[in-house]
Amino acid sequence: MKPILRTSGEITYLECPAESLRIASERDALDVVALCGEHSTERLLLDGDCLHPDFFELKTGLAGAVLLKLSTYHIRTAVVLPPERIGSGRFAEFVRETNTGNQFRVFSNVAEAVSWLLR
Repeated sequence: MKPILRTSGEITYLECPAESLRIASERDALDVVALCGEHSTERLLLDGDCLHPDFFELKTGLAGAVLLKLSTYHIRTAVVLPPERIGSGRFAEFVRETNTGNQFRVFSNVAEAVSWLLR
């Protein structure tokens, strides 16, 4: 399945289902930025399964590198993850911190994620 360009009113966002792409490196994050550029949008909805397991292990640095790329290029990103994937450790702290900002947030359902993206 490929990423899907969605429109609501005058706002567009790129929806990436689990099978559409995999972010396993900083280069992959840059490819996602380019994909957003190709579709003329700065909003991105990611299924959590698009993220490599290293993203959730903060010591690997992948989460920081990906967020840096997305924020540098002003890509507002919503990730949909079930609560059990967030856990209660360092990644949960990371989610709480990022969810206070306006560039990257994690949601437990698609409806909340889309609502935030469309603001």
